[in-house]
Amino acid sequence: MTIFGGSQQKKPPLIGDSGVPAYALKKIGSRHILIAGGGGASKTGVKNEIQTHLFTTGNPNQEVGFQSQCVDTFDTETMATMNMDVACVSDEISAKYVIAAGQENICVLYTTRGFKLNEENDDNLSFNITKVGQFRSDFHANNSYQKCVRFDKNSRGKIFATGGADGYIRIWDAQIVFRAENRDPQPKLSIQAHKADVDDIDFSSDSKSIISVGAEGAFIWSTETGEQLLDVQFPIEISRGFKMRSVRCTPLGDANGNTVFVAAYNSISRGSKDQASYLSLWTFNKERKVARPIVTKLMAKHQSISSLVVSECGNFTAVGTMSGSVGVFDTHEFRRLYFSPEAHGLFVTGIEFVSKNTPPICEDITKETPGVASGFQTAVVTLAADKTMQLHRVPYPPPQPFSEFMFIISLLSVVFTWLSSFLIIS
Repeated sequence: MTIFGGSQQKKPPLIGDSGVPAYALKKIGSRHILIAGGGGASKTGVKNEIQTHLFTTGNPNQEVGFQSQCVDTFDTETMATMNMDVACVSDEISAKYVIAAGQENICVLYTTRGFKLNEENDDNLSFNITKVGQFRSDFHANNSYQKCVRFDKNSRGKIFATGGADGYIRIWDAQIVFRAENRDPQPKLSIQAHKADVDDIDFSSDSKSIISVGAEGAFIWSTETGEQLLDVQFPIEISRGFKMRSVRCTPLGDANGNTVFVAAYNSISRGSKDQASYLSLWTFNKERKVARPIVTKLMAKHQSISSLVVSECGNFTAVGTMSGSVGVFDTHEFRRLYFSPEAHGLFVTGIEFVSKNTPPICEDITKETPGVASGFQTAVVTLAADKTMQLHRVPYPPPQPFSEFMFIISLLSVVFTWLSSFLIIS
């Protein structure tokens, strides 16, 4: 298999497992992650649940000093969660979050109302999760199914969007869904974005636009009017034989009012000898309704991207692939920082960046404590169809040797002296 030139030979540490088929992975605060999935409606005996996992030093993986421990489960009855998003309502200390979960053609909302301790073990810190509402989010005539859900970046869990098999993006107000008397909430806005499945969506950092991905391509829409702002064209490097797989917006363009987003592209034909995956960084100007690719790079040959995530700061992009590989890149130029080929036995279903620091959650402790990514440039947790969870950490580059540093200084001095003499002669 041909991939990047070079790779990490050592297998990344295994820090936990889901125990059930898991399809969604989301960070919730700096200490926990949510894992969701199950056996679905079929009566196989496999539970459908949302698991809360805590990064703990109890019985740790010796290589990293901690593990991911399942400290709570929430029964989702006969339906498995296939897609999920989480939004923080206030701050981490309050432990108040909103969770949106796609279960077949239904979107279910949950809230957390503070932390709780496990009755059997006081060290097992988790959340009080409550189901607060559900509604039908997709209306395809034959195969109704919600494929994606995303909260916007500014409303703290009040506004979110769903996409599904009927080709519509629907934008919802969570507060309307919360009302117990409202059994059939209506969306704030419905956009017929695609003729078939909406494969992925994401809000811009200012939440004024939303990007959708489908079989026909990618489009940018106004979240206020539903107007199509742009049909996103392919970069010239990959215009034929590829389709966009995923999209994630970044905060990198906030200073000048542009929307900067990362797009992942896969070969349409997986059996092709030219199969490859690309990453492209785009900037979109809403006033001019123009988008252009800043940089487009080959992610890997003979690989197909299955999961995409961008860090909160926007500086890092991570991918998981159908072959179980994991890569982390510098978003600005897609320079490869880390790549672990076929780290998982099966395809990666979820990938999330983890925190360098964890804020205090009690009055006795007032300082931040080191997080999972402490001491590294960044780190991601991955979940795969083999039910395993791994930690992938990106080390800082080694410092330059002093002799090499002095050589560079000497070389610069020679160049400067030569230029100075040239200017004097002139």
